[in-house]
Amino acid sequence: METHTTAMTRREFIGNVLVAAPLAVGCVTAAAGAAELEDGKQHAPSKNPTPVFDLERHPHFVPWVDPRSGIRTFLLNERVSPVQQTFYFVNPGISDDGRFLWFFSAWDPAPYRTLSVVSLDPKAPLIRNFPHAMPDGNPLVAPEGDAIYFSMRQSVYKMDLTGKLTEIVKLDPDFIRGRRVGRLFSHLTLSADGKHFLLDGEIGNHWYVGLGSLETGKVTILKEFGSHHNHAQFSPVDPELFLIANDWWHDPDSGQRYAYNKRIWLMRTTSSGVEPLNPKNYIEEPPGSYGTSASHEWWSKDGKLCWIDYGKGAYECDVRTREAVHVWKRPLCHGHCDPTRRFWTADQSPYYWDKEPCQVLFWDRELEKGAEIMSGMPQPPVPRRMYHLDPHPQFSPQGSHISFTATVRGKIDVAITPVAEIRTKLT
Repeated sequence: METHTTAMTRREFIGNVLVAAPLAVGCVTAAAGAAELEDGKQHAPSKNPTPVFDLERHPHFVPWVDPRSGIRTFLLNERVSPVQQTFYFVNPGISDDGRFLWFFSAWDPAPYRTLSVVSLDPKAPLIRNFPHAMPDGNPLVAPEGDAIYFSMRQSVYKMDLTGKLTEIVKLDPDFIRGRRVGRLFSHLTLSADGKHFLLDGEIGNHWYVGLGSLETGKVTILKEFGSHHNHAQFSPVDPELFLIANDWWHDPDSGQRYAYNKRIWLMRTTSSGVEPLNPKNYIEEPPGSYGTSASHEWWSKDGKLCWIDYGKGAYECDVRTREAVHVWKRPLCHGHCDPTRRFWTADQSPYYWDKEPCQVLFWDRELEKGAEIMSGMPQPPVPRRMYHLDPHPQFSPQGSHISFTATVRGKIDVAITPVAEIRTKLT
């Protein structure tokens, strides 16, 4: 394979976003009085450790109170696009330091989404859309917060708040061989040692998993699959360990739908071998059904493997002992947990949105009490499958907020709920 070194092959450029001149109408808005740096860069908030900003004072957010639970959520009222949507639940859109929220923008019926960002600091309320950033998979907010990694075609890029792009990783043309690159990854994750991206891509009529080196830009293919594999994610505590899911798919020629048997598999970067996750005490109902009911998996911050069973609820599993714990016992769809694994959130269920309203839920495993963040959201005003418009609730990296996609106002909104607000309403 060709080696793509930082010095020789990484390209830096500005897309359609102008930095030194006024931006196109609708691309950027900022409240009067917000400081700006030279070259038109919006001044970032002060770098206090893990700030928790008061969204009640934020000019871009408005409160919305659920009529049944009384829980107050803040909706992003300032718009850079008709559709404003949070990321898939695996990768938080809120930065590690709590200063920024990155999200998707879309213009129905355009078959693509672009990236946008809003500062959560009321004193520096930047909001910006990047029309040249059209991600193929779910992005990863950079550790510093004011930048993001995402893929377009065969490359992974890093983009800062000005819209400047730097190519970080690129598939080798010798591997592509003229084939269609369907995606580079499902949702981008970084190894625990910070050295590699995990790429679970689709190319031609098959799938692969590989490593993208941040140092060299080179992609190393670990394994190729003849059936649909996706949702690969690095363990946050073991730089060699990752999960990858086997998923259903439609044959692009015949349209035939193919099912899968085992859902969650484990792999290591040092081998091409795959091992099914078979928890010791996970009851299969009916026998042999494991993998068909487990879905929507993620890693907790301390390295537990978590998943949702649509009928039974949320589980966590120690991958060393393979002991599973049934944390939240009720039907759920997409789930997530805070860094301590005490608090959990989920939606239920966007898959039945055409029959009944969808909920966004909260669970305190210590108190064994729950709450309805959103007791009943109406169907989205555009087709759900167009942009994968599920709520996908997720905790912020510090666990202080839950962000999700809301439809309570009859449009598609970015929503943020303070966890402190929810805890006052537990029943």
